Amino acid sequence: MTPGAHRIAAGALGLILAAAPASAEEWQIEMDPQLTSVSFKLKATMHTVRGTASASASLRLNTDDGVMAGEVAIDATTAETGNTRRDKKMHAKVLRTADNPRIVLRARRLEGNLALEGTSEVTLHGEMEILGQSHEISIPLRIQINGGRFTAGAEFEIPYVEWGLDDPSTFVLRVAKEVQVMIEAEGTIVVTDETSR
Repeated sequence: MTPGAHRIAAGALGLILAAAPASAEEWQIEMDPQLTSVSFKLKATMHTVRGTASASASLRLNTDDGVMAGEVAIDATTAETGNTRRDKKMHAKVLRTADNPRIVLRARRLEGNLALEGTSEVTLHGEMEILGQSHEISIPLRIQINGGRFTAGAEFEIPYVEWGLDDPSTFVLRVAKEVQVMIEAEGTIVVTDETSR
């Protein structure tokens, strides 16, 4: 091959490599239930109801296109507000946990740049299933990653009455139609190169 042909071939190879996408990675994200807290607050007449529940999660993320799979499962049977009478009504009339023990967020897509190290602010798009019905939802996330471990925080609003849950308001007690949900989570991230599979 002549020197000119060598230069042409090298240039063509460079263009091909530059145009080729970087190898996609898959992140396996596991949330530690012991280091994760779910809390909620609901504004009511003259006060705010505050409560907690437990949750677990296992998620997968394709870094090439942001596609996600997996779910965050909130154990609705563990929800409590510190008032036994109110909690009994919440489980029987609002959450109906005897027939619907879980509230499930199914992840579909992550929007934004998620760095392997440091702090990122991204948006999780997915569907939340509650009382057997699925609803689209987008949740802003703040994530800190350090050495394969992560901490994450999210705060979002659920229009529970619009989504079919009973309004616990009475003639005297008026309750907001939306509940604020806060999640603080810790766990691990395992990175694999999909091209090696």
